[in-house]
Amino acid sequence: MSMYKPNRMASSIKKMEGYLPASFWPFGYTVIFNSMVKLAGTAGLQVEKLTGREVEVYLRNRRKIQNHIGGLHACSMALAAESATGMIVGMNVPDTHIPLIKSMNVNFVRRCQGDVRARATLSEEDYKRINEDDRGEVKVPVRVEDESGNEPIEAEMIWAWVSKDRGSKKKADKEGESER
Repeated sequence: MSMYKPNRMASSIKKMEGYLPASFWPFGYTVIFNSMVKLAGTAGLQVEKLTGREVEVYLRNRRKIQNHIGGLHACSMALAAESATGMIVGMNVPDTHIPLIKSMNVNFVRRCQGDVRARATLSEEDYKRINEDDRGEVKVPVRVEDESGNEPIEAEMIWAWVSKDRGSKKKADKEGESER
């Protein structure tokens, strides 16, 4: 049981899980995520597992997202890694804050063989920081494997979270200064 109030995304997922049989949950996760992130839907990203501590996505090697040698395009594999890490942060950041990708570093270490699966995890320590600190950043571990079990890419995704009203506070401060 979580000691923090679930955000809207986590609550929506929980509600969907209450309506659908468990065998349909991956379909529900995919529809919800791809309706929010249009590029993921265009690429055909499928969300297979979605919890507060672990996310697993799957990307089928299809012609639409292939490179010139028939493998998944580099950007497609990066999309899978970024989506998995973004979902896990999005499931945990309070509604008063927004998650933002701060940096993405992807090293291409071998040719991709077939489909890919990206798995991101979040530690208990990072979960607490996301819920307790007003702003911060987290390096989310992600592993991307192809059909051969190898990792065609090594990805490092750093996500930040900031208060939603940060921008309105700055605007109010500027307006207050101009009135003086």
